[in-house]
Amino acid sequence: MKVTQKNVRVFHIEIDDESAFLEYFRKNSPLLKEFFLLIEGEITPKIAFVLEQSGVCYKEINQCRIRFGSIKKEAVAFEEPSQKEIVDEKPLSEETRQLTQQRKVKLYDRTIRSGEELHETLPTVIFGRINSGAKVFCEESMSIYGMIDGLVQCDGEYIVLSGIGSRGHLIFNGQIVDSEQIRANVLQKIVIRDHALEIKEVV
Repeated sequence: MKVTQKNVRVFHIEIDDESAFLEYFRKNSPLLKEFFLLIEGEITPKIAFVLEQSGVCYKEINQCRIRFGSIKKEAVAFEEPSQKEIVDEKPLSEETRQLTQQRKVKLYDRTIRSGEELHETLPTVIFGRINSGAKVFCEESMSIYGMIDGLVQCDGEYIVLSGIGSRGHLIFNGQIVDSEQIRANVLQKIVIRDHALEIKEVV
């Protein structure tokens, strides 16, 4: 027998209405297929059929004693930047240098290509677009200046972005952001206030 511990990305879903769940699932199924689903509530025959046909991995947890609470985020500590933690392919502009001096950040001055999968624990700035098929997971705040056509998951205090393409998906602190809420080619900042998404243009 072999036992290994794995870190798995999950969504915890509570079902209280069949039609509402099915509408939500159909809209977000391309994104949800990337995660393991923990489902509480009644899984009706219709819901079970849709889940099985979609091929998602899920587990009914109505009898599970583990409770799922919110994660309290701690403020990011300001530190001097380390050169090895700056990733770019071009000379940095003066504005970018000033940004790196404020605190440790991870910089990508390029497009994130299809098939790439990034996992970052530092605040991250991406000056290029995120292509379809690319995945970016960040535990801290993010600024993305190109269009998001891939998958982005950000668990920081905020995310700044300029648009989500038709093939793009964004998860911010466990909430799926509807691309229709985001204006294209306009810088916007997303935060969570009173457990709800707040989206404002960056002036």
